[in-house]
Amino acid sequence: MPLTIYESELPAPYLPQISIFDYILPGLQGVSPLQEFDPSLPAFIDGRDGTTLTRAGLRDLALRLAGGLRALGIRRGDVAGVWGYNSLEWVNAAYGCLAAGVVVSPANYAYAPAEVAHQLNDSGSSAVFVDPELLPNFEKAREHLSRPLPPSRVILLCRPEHKPANSPYKCLAEILADPVEPEHFDGVASNETAWMSYSSGTTGLPKGVMTTHFNFTSQLQANNCSYHLDCGPNGDVVLGFLPMSHIYGLTISLLQPLTFGAPVVVLPRFDEIPVLEAIQKYKVTHGLLVPPLILRFLHSPNTAKYDISSMRTIMSGGAPLSPELAAAFEKKFPGCVSIQGYGMTETTPGITAMKRADVLAGGRQGWVGRLLPTYQARLVLPDGTDAARGAPGELWVRGPSVMKGYHNNAAATAETMALGGWFRTGDVLVRDEHGWYKVVDRVKELIKYKGFQVAPAELEALLLTHPRLVDAGVVGVYDAAEVTEMPRAYVVAAESVGKGEYEALVKDVQAWVAARVAQHKKLRGGVVVVDAIPKSPSGKILRKDLRKRAQAEYESKAAARL
Repeated sequence: MPLTIYESELPAPYLPQISIFDYILPGLQGVSPLQEFDPSLPAFIDGRDGTTLTRAGLRDLALRLAGGLRALGIRRGDVAGVWGYNSLEWVNAAYGCLAAGVVVSPANYAYAPAEVAHQLNDSGSSAVFVDPELLPNFEKAREHLSRPLPPSRVILLCRPEHKPANSPYKCLAEILADPVEPEHFDGVASNETAWMSYSSGTTGLPKGVMTTHFNFTSQLQANNCSYHLDCGPNGDVVLGFLPMSHIYGLTISLLQPLTFGAPVVVLPRFDEIPVLEAIQKYKVTHGLLVPPLILRFLHSPNTAKYDISSMRTIMSGGAPLSPELAAAFEKKFPGCVSIQGYGMTETTPGITAMKRADVLAGGRQGWVGRLLPTYQARLVLPDGTDAARGAPGELWVRGPSVMKGYHNNAAATAETMALGGWFRTGDVLVRDEHGWYKVVDRVKELIKYKGFQVAPAELEALLLTHPRLVDAGVVGVYDAAEVTEMPRAYVVAAESVGKGEYEALVKDVQAWVAARVAQHKKLRGGVVVVDAIPKSPSGKILRKDLRKRAQAEYESKAAARL
Protein backbone atom coordinates (compact mmCIF):
# COMPACT_ATOMS: atom_id res chain seq x y z
CA MET A 1 0.00 0.00 0.00
CA PRO A 2 1.56 3.36 -1.02
CA LEU A 3 2.48 5.85 1.68
CA THR A 4 0.47 9.05 2.08
CA ILE A 5 3.13 11.74 2.29
CA TYR A 6 2.24 15.39 2.81
CA GLU A 7 4.42 18.34 1.88
CA SER A 8 4.21 22.07 2.43
CA GLU A 9 2.25 24.20 0.00
CA LEU A 10 5.15 26.68 0.15
CA PRO A 11 8.25 26.20 -1.99
CA ALA A 12 11.38 25.11 -0.17
CA PRO A 13 13.88 27.95 0.38
CA TYR A 14 17.58 27.85 -0.34
CA LEU A 15 19.38 25.89 2.40
CA PRO A 16 22.94 27.15 2.99
CA GLN A 17 25.64 24.84 4.28
CA ILE A 18 27.39 27.25 6.62
CA SER A 19 27.67 27.82 10.38
CA ILE A 20 24.91 29.44 12.39
CA PHE A 21 27.31 32.28 13.21
CA ASP A 22 28.15 32.96 9.55
CA TYR A 23 24.45 32.72 8.70
CA ILE A 24 23.31 35.33 11.25
CA LEU A 25 26.41 37.54 11.67
CA PRO A 26 28.50 37.08 8.52
CA GLY A 27 31.80 38.86 8.23
CA LEU A 28 31.69 39.08 4.44
CA GLN A 29 28.97 40.02 1.98
CA GLY A 30 27.36 37.17 0.12
CA VAL A 31 28.15 34.49 2.71
CA SER A 32 24.62 34.39 4.12
CA PRO A 33 21.36 34.39 2.14
CA LEU A 34 19.86 36.83 4.67
CA GLN A 35 19.51 40.48 3.79
CA GLU A 36 22.22 42.77 5.11
CA PHE A 37 21.32 44.86 8.16
CA ASP A 38 22.83 48.03 9.58
CA PRO A 39 25.44 46.86 12.15
CA SER A 40 24.28 49.64 14.50
CA LEU A 41 20.79 48.15 14.82
CA PRO A 42 19.94 46.96 18.34
CA ALA A 43 20.03 43.18 18.62
CA PHE A 44 19.29 42.64 22.34
CA ILE A 45 18.10 45.07 25.01
CA ASP A 46 18.28 44.39 28.73
CA GLY A 47 14.66 44.89 29.77
CA ARG A 48 15.66 45.91 33.30
CA ASP A 49 18.15 48.72 32.70
CA GLY A 50 18.02 49.38 28.95
CA THR A 51 21.61 48.28 28.19
CA THR A 52 21.66 47.69 24.44
CA LEU A 53 23.78 45.28 22.45
CA THR A 54 24.00 46.18 18.75
CA ARG A 55 24.55 43.67 15.99
CA ALA A 56 28.13 44.92 15.61
CA GLY A 57 28.67 44.77 19.36
CA LEU A 58 27.30 41.24 19.52
CA ARG A 59 29.65 40.06 16.77
CA ASP A 60 32.67 41.76 18.32
CA LEU A 61 32.01 40.31 21.77
CA ALA A 62 31.46 36.85 20.29
CA LEU A 63 34.81 36.93 18.48
CA ARG A 64 36.58 38.22 21.60
CA LEU A 65 35.00 35.49 23.72
CA ALA A 66 36.04 32.93 21.10
CA GLY A 67 39.59 34.20 21.56
CA GLY A 68 39.26 33.91 25.32
CA LEU A 69 37.98 30.33 25.08
CA ARG A 70 40.90 29.36 22.89
CA ALA A 71 43.27 30.88 25.46
CA LEU A 72 41.70 28.54 28.05
CA GLY A 73 42.42 25.56 25.80
CA ILE A 74 38.81 25.09 24.73
CA ARG A 75 38.68 24.04 21.10
CA ARG A 76 36.28 23.41 18.26
CA GLY A 77 34.03 20.45 19.04
CA ASP A 78 34.36 20.81 22.82
CA VAL A 79 31.13 21.23 24.80
CA ALA A 80 30.31 24.11 27.15
CA GLY A 81 27.37 24.09 29.55
CA VAL A 82 25.36 27.30 29.97
CA TRP A 83 23.31 27.44 33.16
CA GLY A 84 21.51 30.62 34.04
CA TYR A 85 18.66 33.04 33.55
CA ASN A 86 18.21 35.01 30.34
CA SER A 87 20.64 37.93 30.23
CA LEU A 88 22.90 39.76 27.81
CA GLU A 89 25.75 37.68 29.25
CA TRP A 90 23.81 34.49 28.42
CA VAL A 91 23.43 35.78 24.86
CA ASN A 92 27.12 36.64 24.63
CA ALA A 93 28.12 33.21 25.93
CA ALA A 94 25.99 31.46 23.33
CA TYR A 95 27.20 33.49 20.36
CA GLY A 96 30.81 33.35 21.58
CA CYS A 97 30.67 29.56 21.75
CA LEU A 98 29.13 29.39 18.27
CA ALA A 99 31.93 31.62 16.93
CA ALA A 100 34.51 29.37 18.60
CA GLY A 101 32.93 26.20 17.20
CA VAL A 102 32.15 25.08 20.76
CA VAL A 103 28.96 23.06 21.23
CA VAL A 104 26.47 24.83 23.51
CA SER A 105 24.62 22.67 26.04
CA PRO A 106 22.10 24.90 27.85
CA ALA A 107 20.57 23.72 31.12
CA ASN A 108 17.27 24.73 32.68
CA TYR A 109 17.89 27.29 35.44
CA ALA A 110 15.37 25.43 37.64
CA TYR A 111 17.45 22.24 37.67
CA ALA A 112 18.44 20.70 40.98
CA PRO A 113 22.17 19.98 41.51
CA ALA A 114 21.94 16.31 40.52
CA GLU A 115 20.03 17.20 37.35
CA VAL A 116 22.53 19.74 36.10
CA ALA A 117 25.38 17.38 37.04
CA HIS A 118 23.79 14.66 34.91
CA GLN A 119 23.72 17.00 31.93
CA LEU A 120 27.30 18.21 32.42
CA ASN A 121 28.49 14.62 32.75
CA ASP A 122 26.49 13.19 29.87
CA SER A 123 27.36 16.03 27.49
CA GLY A 124 31.05 15.89 28.41
CA SER A 125 31.11 19.64 29.11
CA SER A 126 34.67 20.89 29.52
CA ALA A 127 33.56 24.37 30.64
CA VAL A 128 30.46 25.91 32.13
CA PHE A 129 28.95 29.39 32.15
CA VAL A 130 26.88 29.82 35.31
CA ASP A 131 24.70 32.56 36.79
CA PRO A 132 26.03 33.73 40.19
CA GLU A 133 22.57 33.20 41.66
CA LEU A 134 22.95 29.48 40.90
CA LEU A 135 26.43 29.11 42.40
CA PRO A 136 25.24 27.43 45.65
CA ASN A 137 23.53 24.73 43.61
CA PHE A 138 26.48 24.52 41.24
CA GLU A 139 28.84 23.83 44.13
CA LYS A 140 26.53 20.99 45.22
CA ALA A 141 26.48 19.70 41.64
CA ARG A 142 30.28 19.50 41.70
CA GLU A 143 29.96 16.53 44.07
CA HIS A 144 28.29 14.58 41.26
CA LEU A 145 30.65 15.50 38.41
CA SER A 146 32.49 12.61 36.80
CA ARG A 147 35.46 14.83 36.01
CA PRO A 148 36.61 18.02 37.73
CA LEU A 149 36.10 21.48 36.26
CA PRO A 150 39.02 23.77 37.14
CA PRO A 151 38.01 27.27 38.32
CA SER A 152 39.38 28.79 35.12
CA ARG A 153 36.70 26.93 33.17
CA VAL A 154 33.80 28.09 35.35
CA ILE A 155 32.72 31.45 33.94
CA LEU A 156 30.16 33.69 35.62
CA LEU A 157 27.26 35.14 33.66
CA CYS A 158 27.37 38.59 35.18
CA ARG A 159 29.00 41.98 34.81
CA PRO A 160 32.24 42.55 36.75
CA GLU A 161 30.55 44.87 39.23
CA HIS A 162 28.05 42.13 40.11
CA LYS A 163 30.60 39.37 40.69
CA PRO A 164 30.36 37.86 44.19
CA ALA A 165 33.12 38.98 46.53
CA ASN A 166 36.10 36.61 46.84
CA SER A 167 34.80 34.43 44.02
CA PRO A 168 37.40 32.04 42.58
CA TYR A 169 35.74 32.43 39.18
CA LYS A 170 36.03 35.09 36.52
CA CYS A 171 33.03 36.68 34.87
CA LEU A 172 32.57 36.59 31.13
CA ALA A 173 33.99 40.07 30.52
CA GLU A 174 37.22 39.10 32.30
CA ILE A 175 38.10 36.29 29.89
CA LEU A 176 37.61 38.28 26.69
CA ALA A 177 40.68 38.40 24.44
CA ASP A 178 41.60 39.86 21.07
CA PRO A 179 38.99 38.96 18.44
CA VAL A 180 39.74 35.88 16.34
CA GLU A 181 38.44 34.53 13.05
CA PRO A 182 35.26 32.52 13.70
CA GLU A 183 35.22 28.80 13.05
CA HIS A 184 33.53 28.03 9.73
CA PHE A 185 31.36 25.00 9.06
CA ASP A 186 31.03 24.93 5.31
CA GLY A 187 29.73 22.07 3.20
CA VAL A 188 29.63 18.72 4.98
CA ALA A 189 31.08 20.36 8.10
CA SER A 190 27.70 22.05 8.59
CA ASN A 191 26.49 18.65 9.82
CA GLU A 192 28.68 18.96 12.92
CA THR A 193 26.83 19.45 16.21
CA ALA A 194 26.29 23.08 17.22
CA TRP A 195 23.84 22.76 20.09
CA MET A 196 22.96 20.06 22.60
CA SER A 197 19.68 20.70 24.39
CA TYR A 198 18.39 17.97 26.68
CA SER A 199 15.04 16.38 25.97
CA SER A 200 13.18 13.31 27.15
CA GLY A 201 12.23 12.60 23.56
CA THR A 202 9.11 10.47 23.35
CA THR A 203 10.05 8.42 26.45
CA GLY A 204 12.74 7.96 29.05
CA LEU A 205 15.35 10.05 30.80
CA PRO A 206 16.73 13.34 29.40
CA LYS A 207 19.01 12.82 26.43
CA GLY A 208 21.34 15.19 24.60
CA VAL A 209 19.80 16.20 21.27
CA MET A 210 22.57 16.74 18.72
CA THR A 211 21.41 19.71 16.67
CA THR A 212 23.71 20.66 13.80
CA HIS A 213 24.50 23.96 12.15
CA PHE A 214 22.60 22.76 9.08
CA ASN A 215 19.60 21.80 11.24
CA PHE A 216 19.42 25.34 12.58
CA THR A 217 20.03 27.25 9.35
CA SER A 218 17.50 25.05 7.55
CA GLN A 219 14.95 25.62 10.31
CA LEU A 220 15.39 29.37 10.25
CA GLN A 221 15.18 29.52 6.46
CA ALA A 222 12.00 27.40 6.46
CA ASN A 223 10.39 29.14 9.41
CA ASN A 224 10.96 32.56 7.85
CA CYS A 225 8.69 31.47 5.00
CA SER A 226 5.78 30.87 7.39
CA TYR A 227 6.37 33.23 10.30
CA HIS A 228 7.37 36.85 9.81
CA LEU A 229 8.72 39.80 11.78
CA ASP A 230 9.08 43.36 10.49
CA CYS A 231 12.24 45.44 10.71
CA GLY A 232 12.50 49.23 10.78
CA PRO A 233 11.34 52.25 12.80
CA ASN A 234 7.84 50.81 13.16
CA GLY A 235 8.96 47.22 13.06
CA ASP A 236 8.63 44.42 15.57
CA VAL A 237 10.15 44.35 19.03
CA VAL A 238 10.27 40.85 20.54
CA LEU A 239 9.71 40.05 24.21
CA GLY A 240 12.29 37.48 25.34
CA PHE A 241 11.62 36.08 28.80
CA LEU A 242 11.03 32.45 27.80
CA PRO A 243 14.14 30.49 28.82
CA MET A 244 16.72 30.50 26.06
CA SER A 245 17.81 27.15 27.45
CA HIS A 246 14.58 25.71 25.99
CA ILE A 247 14.49 25.09 22.23
CA TYR A 248 11.42 27.34 21.86
CA GLY A 249 12.99 30.38 23.51
CA LEU A 250 16.35 29.59 21.92
CA THR A 251 15.15 29.55 18.33
CA ILE A 252 12.44 32.21 18.44
CA SER A 253 14.18 34.77 20.68
CA LEU A 254 17.94 34.11 20.59
CA LEU A 255 18.31 33.39 16.87
CA GLN A 256 15.37 34.12 14.62
CA PRO A 257 14.69 37.81 15.38
CA LEU A 258 18.19 38.65 14.18
CA THR A 259 17.36 37.13 10.79
CA PHE A 260 14.69 39.84 10.43
CA GLY A 261 16.70 42.63 12.04
CA ALA A 262 14.25 42.85 14.96
CA PRO A 263 15.49 43.60 18.51
CA VAL A 264 14.76 41.35 21.50
CA VAL A 265 13.99 42.73 24.96
CA VAL A 266 15.62 40.26 27.34
CA LEU A 267 14.22 39.52 30.81
CA PRO A 268 15.56 36.87 33.22
CA ARG A 269 12.22 35.09 33.65
CA PHE A 270 8.50 35.73 33.72
CA ASP A 271 7.66 38.23 36.43
CA GLU A 272 4.37 39.94 35.67
CA ILE A 273 5.10 43.55 36.62
CA PRO A 274 8.59 43.74 35.02
CA VAL A 275 7.13 42.13 31.88
CA LEU A 276 4.32 44.70 31.69
CA GLU A 277 6.78 47.51 32.36
CA ALA A 278 9.04 46.26 29.56
CA ILE A 279 6.15 46.02 27.08
CA GLN A 280 5.16 49.59 27.87
CA LYS A 281 8.69 51.06 27.91
CA TYR A 282 10.07 49.37 24.80
CA LYS A 283 6.80 49.25 22.81
CA VAL A 284 7.00 45.48 22.47
CA THR A 285 4.92 44.18 19.56
CA HIS A 286 5.54 40.44 19.62
CA GLY A 287 5.31 38.20 22.67
CA LEU A 288 6.41 34.58 23.06
CA LEU A 289 4.19 32.76 25.55
CA VAL A 290 2.85 29.41 26.71
CA PRO A 291 -0.87 28.80 27.47
CA PRO A 292 -0.62 29.16 31.29
CA LEU A 293 0.92 32.62 30.88
CA ILE A 294 -1.76 33.62 28.38
CA LEU A 295 -4.28 32.68 31.08
CA ARG A 296 -2.31 34.79 33.56
CA PHE A 297 -2.56 37.86 31.30
CA LEU A 298 -6.25 37.19 30.73
CA HIS A 299 -7.11 37.29 34.44
CA SER A 300 -4.50 39.77 35.64
CA PRO A 301 -5.78 42.97 37.28
CA ASN A 302 -2.46 44.63 36.43
CA THR A 303 -2.68 44.79 32.63
CA ALA A 304 -5.04 47.79 32.77
CA LYS A 305 -2.38 49.77 34.68
CA TYR A 306 0.07 49.68 31.76
CA ASP A 307 -0.04 50.75 28.13
CA ILE A 308 0.50 47.48 26.29
CA SER A 309 -1.37 48.58 23.16
CA SER A 310 1.82 48.12 21.12
CA MET A 311 1.33 44.33 21.28
CA ARG A 312 0.22 43.04 17.87
CA THR A 313 0.95 39.34 18.11
CA ILE A 314 1.56 36.65 20.67
CA MET A 315 2.98 33.32 19.64
CA SER A 316 1.94 30.36 21.77
CA GLY A 317 3.98 27.19 21.94
CA GLY A 318 5.00 24.40 24.26
CA ALA A 319 1.45 23.00 24.51
CA PRO A 320 -1.81 23.39 22.53
CA LEU A 321 -3.70 26.66 22.97
CA SER A 322 -7.45 26.07 23.09
CA PRO A 323 -9.76 28.10 20.82
CA GLU A 324 -11.68 29.28 23.88
CA LEU A 325 -8.59 30.68 25.62
CA ALA A 326 -7.35 32.31 22.40
CA ALA A 327 -10.75 33.93 21.79
CA ALA A 328 -10.98 35.20 25.37
CA PHE A 329 -7.49 36.70 25.13
CA GLU A 330 -8.23 38.46 21.86
CA LYS A 331 -11.49 39.80 23.28
CA LYS A 332 -9.65 41.38 26.21
CA PHE A 333 -6.80 42.62 23.99
CA PRO A 334 -8.53 43.36 20.66
CA GLY A 335 -5.44 44.75 18.95
CA CYS A 336 -3.44 41.57 19.52
CA VAL A 337 -3.88 38.22 17.77
CA SER A 338 -2.58 34.85 18.92
CA ILE A 339 -0.80 32.47 16.62
CA GLN A 340 0.46 28.95 17.29
CA GLY A 341 3.20 26.68 16.14
CA TYR A 342 4.10 23.08 16.80
CA GLY A 343 7.44 21.36 17.15
CA MET A 344 9.91 19.50 19.34
CA THR A 345 13.49 19.81 20.51
CA GLU A 346 14.39 17.03 18.08
CA THR A 347 13.07 19.07 15.11
CA THR A 348 14.87 22.34 15.97
CA PRO A 349 11.92 22.86 16.86
CA GLY A 350 9.31 24.01 14.33
CA ILE A 351 7.26 21.60 12.24
CA THR A 352 4.19 23.77 11.62
CA ALA A 353 3.63 27.52 11.85
CA MET A 354 1.19 30.27 10.94
CA LYS A 355 1.17 33.98 10.22
CA ARG A 356 -0.85 36.78 11.78
CA ALA A 357 -2.82 37.12 8.55
CA ASP A 358 -3.95 33.49 8.84
CA VAL A 359 -5.70 34.21 12.13
CA LEU A 360 -7.17 37.49 10.91
CA ALA A 361 -8.73 35.56 8.03
CA GLY A 362 -10.67 33.61 10.68
CA GLY A 363 -11.49 30.04 11.61
CA ARG A 364 -8.05 28.86 12.66
CA GLN A 365 -8.00 29.15 16.45
CA GLY A 366 -6.97 25.86 18.00
CA TRP A 367 -4.97 24.80 14.95
CA VAL A 368 -1.16 24.84 14.96
CA GLY A 369 -0.55 25.96 11.40
CA ARG A 370 0.62 24.38 8.21
CA LEU A 371 3.68 22.28 7.49
CA LEU A 372 6.90 24.25 7.12
CA PRO A 373 8.61 23.95 3.77
CA THR A 374 11.45 21.38 3.64
CA TYR A 375 9.39 18.89 5.70
CA GLN A 376 7.55 15.79 4.61
CA ALA A 377 4.91 14.37 6.94
CA ARG A 378 2.85 11.25 7.47
CA LEU A 379 -0.02 10.49 9.86
CA VAL A 380 0.51 6.90 10.95
CA LEU A 381 -1.85 4.45 12.64
CA PRO A 382 -0.72 2.02 15.39
CA ASP A 383 -0.45 -0.81 12.84
CA GLY A 384 2.08 1.20 10.80
CA THR A 385 -0.27 2.10 7.94
CA ASP A 386 -1.13 5.67 7.03
CA ALA A 387 -4.37 7.23 8.25
CA ALA A 388 -7.01 8.13 5.71
CA ARG A 389 -7.04 11.77 4.63
CA GLY A 390 -8.78 13.84 7.29
CA ALA A 391 -8.33 11.14 9.94
CA PRO A 392 -5.94 11.40 12.93
CA GLY A 393 -2.64 9.58 13.19
CA GLU A 394 0.74 9.87 14.87
CA LEU A 395 2.76 12.54 13.10
CA TRP A 396 5.98 11.32 11.51
CA VAL A 397 8.25 13.85 9.79
CA ARG A 398 11.52 13.98 7.94
CA GLY A 399 13.56 16.88 6.69
CA PRO A 400 16.80 18.84 7.15
CA SER A 401 15.80 20.21 10.58
CA VAL A 402 15.49 16.77 12.21
CA MET A 403 18.30 16.19 14.72
CA LYS A 404 21.40 14.18 13.99
CA GLY A 405 20.50 11.89 16.89
CA TYR A 406 20.79 11.52 20.65
CA HIS A 407 24.26 12.00 22.08
CA ASN A 408 25.91 8.70 23.06
CA ASN A 409 22.56 6.92 22.83
CA ALA A 410 22.25 5.01 19.58
CA ALA A 411 19.49 2.80 21.04
CA ALA A 412 17.24 5.79 21.81
CA THR A 413 17.94 7.26 18.38
CA ALA A 414 17.00 3.98 16.68
CA GLU A 415 13.82 3.76 18.76
CA THR A 416 12.77 7.27 17.74
CA MET A 417 13.64 7.04 14.04
CA ALA A 418 11.71 4.80 11.65
CA LEU A 419 12.96 3.35 8.37
CA GLY A 420 13.25 5.95 5.66
CA GLY A 421 14.48 8.67 8.01
CA TRP A 422 11.09 9.32 9.61
CA PHE A 423 11.07 10.88 13.08
CA ARG A 424 8.19 9.70 15.26
CA THR A 425 6.83 12.70 17.16
CA GLY A 426 4.66 10.71 19.56
CA ASP A 427 1.78 13.16 19.03
CA VAL A 428 -1.49 12.45 17.26
CA LEU A 429 -2.53 15.16 14.81
CA VAL A 430 -5.18 15.60 12.19
CA ARG A 431 -4.81 17.44 8.86
CA ASP A 432 -7.66 19.10 7.01
CA GLU A 433 -8.10 19.45 3.26
CA HIS A 434 -6.35 22.83 3.31
CA GLY A 435 -3.18 21.51 4.92
CA TRP A 436 -3.86 22.76 8.46
CA TYR A 437 -2.84 20.63 11.43
CA LYS A 438 -4.34 20.23 14.89
CA VAL A 439 -2.97 18.29 17.88
CA VAL A 440 -5.66 15.92 19.13
CA ASP A 441 -3.88 13.42 21.41
CA ARG A 442 -0.57 12.12 22.61
CA VAL A 443 1.01 8.73 22.10
CA LYS A 444 4.13 9.50 24.06
CA GLU A 445 4.32 9.32 27.82
CA LEU A 446 5.67 12.80 28.43
CA ILE A 447 3.86 15.20 30.74
CA LYS A 448 3.83 18.83 29.60
CA TYR A 449 3.89 21.24 32.55
CA LYS A 450 3.67 24.84 31.32
CA GLY A 451 5.61 23.96 28.18
CA PHE A 452 8.33 21.95 29.94
CA GLN A 453 8.69 18.22 29.41
CA VAL A 454 8.48 15.91 32.40
CA ALA A 455 9.42 12.26 31.84
CA PRO A 456 7.41 9.86 34.02
CA ALA A 457 10.27 7.34 33.94
CA GLU A 458 12.65 9.88 35.45
CA LEU A 459 10.32 10.59 38.40
CA GLU A 460 9.56 6.88 38.82
CA ALA A 461 13.26 6.08 39.02
CA LEU A 462 13.67 8.75 41.69
CA LEU A 463 10.64 7.54 43.68
CA LEU A 464 12.01 4.01 43.77
CA THR A 465 15.00 5.31 45.73
CA HIS A 466 12.71 6.55 48.51
CA PRO A 467 13.32 4.27 51.52
CA ARG A 468 9.61 3.77 52.26
CA LEU A 469 8.41 2.98 48.71
CA VAL A 470 8.61 -0.25 46.70
CA ASP A 471 6.92 0.76 43.44
CA ALA A 472 5.69 3.87 41.62
CA GLY A 473 3.85 5.03 38.52
CA VAL A 474 3.67 8.63 37.32
CA VAL A 475 1.18 10.16 34.88
CA GLY A 476 -0.05 13.64 34.01
CA VAL A 477 -3.39 15.10 35.04
CA TYR A 478 -4.83 18.11 33.28
CA ASP A 479 -5.67 21.09 35.47
CA ALA A 480 -8.24 23.29 33.70
CA ALA A 481 -7.65 26.24 36.02
CA GLU A 482 -3.93 26.29 35.22
CA VAL A 483 -4.38 25.08 31.59
CA THR A 484 -1.53 22.64 31.98
CA GLU A 485 -0.74 19.07 32.90
CA MET A 486 0.69 18.26 36.32
CA PRO A 487 2.71 15.20 37.41
CA ARG A 488 0.76 12.83 39.70
CA ALA A 489 2.36 9.83 41.40
CA TYR A 490 0.85 6.52 42.44
CA VAL A 491 3.09 4.77 44.93
CA VAL A 492 3.19 1.43 46.74
CA ALA A 493 4.37 1.71 50.33
CA ALA A 494 6.82 -0.70 51.92
CA GLU A 495 5.31 -3.37 54.17
CA SER A 496 6.67 -1.58 57.23
CA VAL A 497 4.38 1.41 56.55
CA GLY A 498 0.98 1.08 58.18
CA LYS A 499 -2.18 2.46 56.55
CA GLY A 500 -2.48 4.96 59.36
CA GLU A 501 0.81 6.46 58.17
CA TYR A 502 -0.29 6.99 54.54
CA GLU A 503 -1.28 10.64 54.95
CA ALA A 504 2.09 11.49 56.45
CA LEU A 505 3.84 9.41 53.76
CA VAL A 506 2.11 11.37 50.98
CA LYS A 507 3.32 14.69 52.42
CA ASP A 508 6.80 13.29 52.93
CA VAL A 509 7.04 11.97 49.37
CA GLN A 510 5.92 15.28 47.85
CA ALA A 511 8.45 17.24 49.91
CA TRP A 512 11.19 14.67 49.29
CA VAL A 513 10.73 14.83 45.51
CA ALA A 514 10.44 18.63 45.53
CA ALA A 515 13.85 18.87 47.20
CA ARG A 516 15.47 16.81 44.43
CA VAL A 517 13.98 18.04 41.16
CA ALA A 518 13.39 21.21 39.16
CA GLN A 519 10.24 23.22 39.81
CA HIS A 520 8.37 21.87 36.79
CA LYS A 521 8.89 18.25 37.92
CA LYS A 522 7.26 18.62 41.35
CA LEU A 523 4.29 16.33 42.04
CA ARG A 524 1.73 19.11 41.81
CA GLY A 525 -0.92 16.64 40.71
CA GLY A 526 -0.67 14.84 44.04
CA VAL A 527 0.55 11.54 45.46
CA VAL A 528 -1.73 8.54 45.99
CA VAL A 529 -0.82 5.38 47.90
CA VAL A 530 -2.14 2.23 46.19
CA ASP A 531 -1.83 -1.51 46.71
CA ALA A 532 -0.27 -2.09 43.27
CA ILE A 533 0.68 -0.27 40.07
CA PRO A 534 -1.30 -1.60 37.07
CA LYS A 535 1.08 -3.41 34.72
CA SER A 536 1.04 -5.64 31.67
CA PRO A 537 2.20 -9.27 31.89
CA SER A 538 5.59 -8.11 30.68
CA GLY A 539 5.82 -5.65 33.57
CA LYS A 540 5.16 -2.43 31.63
CA ILE A 541 3.11 0.19 33.45
CA LEU A 542 -0.38 0.49 31.95
CA ARG A 543 -0.28 4.27 31.73
CA LYS A 544 -3.53 4.55 29.80
CA ASP A 545 -5.40 2.92 32.69
CA LEU A 546 -3.50 4.95 35.25
CA ARG A 547 -4.14 8.21 33.38
CA LYS A 548 -7.85 7.49 33.17
CA ARG A 549 -8.05 6.83 36.91
CA ALA A 550 -5.87 9.82 37.74
CA GLN A 551 -7.90 12.29 35.69
CA ALA A 552 -11.19 11.10 37.16
CA GLU A 553 -9.86 11.35 40.72
CA TYR A 554 -8.28 14.72 40.13
CA GLU A 555 -11.41 16.23 38.57
CA SER A 556 -13.59 14.77 41.34
CA LYS A 557 -11.38 16.35 43.98
CA ALA A 558 -11.35 19.69 42.12
CA ALA A 559 -15.16 19.65 41.88
CA ALA A 560 -15.44 18.97 45.62
CA ARG A 561 -13.47 22.15 46.33
CA LEU A 562 -15.95 24.32 44.41
